[in-house]
Amino acid sequence: MTMKIMDGIKLRRKCRPVLIAFLAVACLLTSTMTGRTRAETAPAETVTEAVTPAEGMPVSAKTARVFNGTLDSALTMTVWDVAGQEDVPYVPLDEYLTVLHSDAFMPSLTFSWEGNVYVISRNGVSIRADLDEQTIRCEDWRSFQGPSAAGALPAGIVEKEEFIAIRPSEKHESTQTRPAGYEIHMADYGFEMIRHEDDVLMPFALAQSAFGSPFQRGVLAYNGDNFFNLGGYADIIYGNEGMSSAPNPYANLWFSGSFSRKAEMSEAYAKYNYAGICLMLDLTFGHKAEKGITSFDAFFEENGLKEALLSADPLDDAETLNRMYSMLFDSGHDGALLAPSVFSSEGMIERQEAIHQLIQLIGYDTVADLMSDAEPLLALLMKLENRLFPDNKATDGVMDSESETMGPRSQALMKEALRMMVLKPFLHGDNKVEIVGDTAVIYFESFMEDLTRSNSFYTKLPTREDLEKSTFALVYYAFEKIKSNGEVKNVVFDVSNNGGGAAAALVAVLGFLSEDGEVNITYRDLLNQSDVSEYYHVDTNLDGVFDDQDGYGGQYNFYIITSGSSYSCANALPYFAQKDHLAKVMGQKPGGGDCVVGYYVDAAGRVGAISGFLKLGTITDGAFVSNEDAVDPDLPMTDEEVSEVFFHPDKIAEYIANHAE
Repeated sequence: MTMKIMDGIKLRRKCRPVLIAFLAVACLLTSTMTGRTRAETAPAETVTEAVTPAEGMPVSAKTARVFNGTLDSALTMTVWDVAGQEDVPYVPLDEYLTVLHSDAFMPSLTFSWEGNVYVISRNGVSIRADLDEQTIRCEDWRSFQGPSAAGALPAGIVEKEEFIAIRPSEKHESTQTRPAGYEIHMADYGFEMIRHEDDVLMPFALAQSAFGSPFQRGVLAYNGDNFFNLGGYADIIYGNEGMSSAPNPYANLWFSGSFSRKAEMSEAYAKYNYAGICLMLDLTFGHKAEKGITSFDAFFEENGLKEALLSADPLDDAETLNRMYSMLFDSGHDGALLAPSVFSSEGMIERQEAIHQLIQLIGYDTVADLMSDAEPLLALLMKLENRLFPDNKATDGVMDSESETMGPRSQALMKEALRMMVLKPFLHGDNKVEIVGDTAVIYFESFMEDLTRSNSFYTKLPTREDLEKSTFALVYYAFEKIKSNGEVKNVVFDVSNNGGGAAAALVAVLGFLSEDGEVNITYRDLLNQSDVSEYYHVDTNLDGVFDDQDGYGGQYNFYIITSGSSYSCANALPYFAQKDHLAKVMGQKPGGGDCVVGYYVDAAGRVGAISGFLKLGTITDGAFVSNEDAVDPDLPMTDEEVSEVFFHPDKIAEYIANHAE
């Protein structure tokens, strides 16, 4: 049986600081309530060896289940206890890698020995684990992973399941420079790989950091009995659904493992958790060079974080992780979901039920419903404050002074998000198409692609319901409306209040802007140390023919509206549009966000997001230049013009008429 463990999330989720802060408060609320768990721990099959092992030798093994969002099916993986490493789960590399790549395209993995070097091969590329040197060397992780679609580069930015009316270009060849690969020295992290008969045993968190994170699949966590996909199901366990849907069997089983009854981690487990975090960040954090980081162990020590991150108390590192992301990483892509640790979590089930009851008392079924109402109500209150106190506007003074909890870039993003919240009209909506005279405005707040739609767009054309879930569907619908109008000359893509999202949706929008449906995305792979130029074709008219009849470039005057709140994909859209002369940018400089998001799960069961190792930009004069601060509006607006024009299609049309050449 095969079961999909989870493809990389990349840029699928909107990453807006206001929402992260709200979730953090909600999650912290769960850690302050009391209660005891009712769920039973699932039994695990255990086989004990009658040996008296030396330090660092395998002691006993058990079979653990690997759950992927459901409990009615599971893969299995052997977990070994090792002498002197209390609670630390060691797993055979062949089993873990088979689970990791269970849904991947053929060919399958092969495993062999060359002396004391374990060789894992796929697609003609090898990863070599040298047990004498205690090193892991990967020649080329992208080629090892293989293409995400026929004709695509290995490990392209559009993932396998995201090819929705998109396919690799046949007109232009995608290229990448020769990779240098990477090497891991286990001694840097205080743990070793162990040869046990024909297996290589490795601490699970380090195996996940070394092999899962580079493939953007570092999503599993261990509760003392079994493994759970938390990266793909964080909302179910920690977020909107998990805190408001009671009972939740998936969350219940996660919070009823043997670790939930331990008041604190063992010293060995705390060290193991720390090592896994360091290795994951050393390999995959995309802003190491700008911040002068060569080793995260040294970075944590220099910034006074190491002691707390090594603490056996599961509560000690929560504030530390928050400070690390908000202050030191200082990016809209970096944040910890401050979920309770799996340790000392015995009462989480009752706490979630208490929150559910509280939400129901105030008239809501879910936390998500409350949040959807809270944002416009907060915006309304801020609007009223502006009117009552016009000389002391709601956004003035918000984090203008140096903050002890947020870095300057995060402060700027938060302030811009609040400004957009104030400017946005009440009941405006998140996705809409409006036509005023000769100008059409396509407004959307995130780049989305619906991967759960039962019918492809070729068997069921986009409907109104799809507009809320798919940016491709929204833009397709918009152009059907625009073409039927006949008067439209200007088409505006409004991403002024857009925090990013799916890379595939970014490619789709660029396809509509192009003259022939062709899209070029360029970035640097910091892990492989290579530069990548990918070409895709978008079937914008959904005729099933990927030809020059796709795209609307040259038929309309294209504009993109941005603000300081335009982040990630909403920064990449104007960047690539400017680079390829597809549209003019109007408004104010976007907020940045040059790295593809990488999600991770640590050994304590906390989910986080980081700026990953795929960095958008281009090669200029032989040097890579990121898109972080590269966009300057062609039609810049003052703050006063922004306040007057944004969110008003008639004013946008008037501004273009008065300022466009």
